[in-house]
Amino acid sequence: MAEYPIPYALSVGTLRSGDWASSVPDLLVAEGRFGVRLDEAPATARAAFERRVAEACAADAWLRDHPATVTWPGGQFASGRLPAGHPLRDVVREAHVAANRGAVPAERGASYGSDLRLYAAAGIPTLQFGPGDIRLAHSAQEQVAVPEIVQVARALVLTVLRTVGTK
Repeated sequence: MAEYPIPYALSVGTLRSGDWASSVPDLLVAEGRFGVRLDEAPATARAAFERRVAEACAADAWLRDHPATVTWPGGQFASGRLPAGHPLRDVVREAHVAANRGAVPAERGASYGSDLRLYAAAGIPTLQFGPGDIRLAHSAQEQVAVPEIVQVARALVLTVLRTVGTK
């Protein structure tokens, strides 16, 4: 996660305030995503955020009498990771190198939510490996180059062939 300037960001995706363009709003609603650190329980992250908001309110004369309310609707994602030293990382990397003329895949943490957390929570060793540019995911420009799909498919086939029957 060291490559990210803010690996566990607070991203406010929507803001709503006021009923009319010329009125002074009596309410502001901000909704977003709160990043959970690797190996941090979501409940621990939520409690720390709520404490910080309470501290900010206590330090402000107006907010002391009108404190912000924090609620947690919508999706909340735990972190997940492949256990340190697990052989799956090396098997996938070696299969990618062998299948793609020595090209070593980039390895990095992900600062976004994914289903990896579900497998990790169930004790299933997993990692994210695939084609495309995550910056384009779920956008109008979402696309994946066919050669990248072929590279990943080759690596996955080799990964399966090298691991079947090893357990």
